[in-house]
Amino acid sequence: MKKKMFVTVVGMMLLLLITGCNRNAAEMIKGGSVQVDEEAGELTFKAIVTDKELETGTPYQTRFFLEGNTLKEALGTDLVYTDKELKSRKKKEGDVTQEVTVPLKNKETLKQIIKDIRDKDKESVTIEIVNDKGRIDDRTIHEVKVN
Repeated sequence: MKKKMFVTVVGMMLLLLITGCNRNAAEMIKGGSVQVDEEAGELTFKAIVTDKELETGTPYQTRFFLEGNTLKEALGTDLVYTDKELKSRKKKEGDVTQEVTVPLKNKETLKQIIKDIRDKDKESVTIEIVNDKGRIDDRTIHEVKVN
């Protein structure tokens, strides 16, 4: 009986440890949105990030991971990268806003794209902060601004 209790307690402790370590992100993403320009047929992905949690000089890049067939087919990709790699700066220098604009290949699905991004049950657009060591932080966004 003691052995069974010991195994149960150890199992619970391991479960708690694994659960607590699940989110080891640097908490870099402060916000983001998708700007829809219906006339031009473009989506602009915007991320507001901070590098306060990183050591000075650490390189990183922002990318947008896209899920769902409608969005991926309309843009022709599932990953959208910002133009440049950044390096973390001295502490307390403020947030960095990064944007990237992508033309739609299929404008007919625009209303469905907006609906999918706003749907809180879906993860249509995820901002990811990455470097050569892997993903540093990620956050799903649901805010859509329409021109």
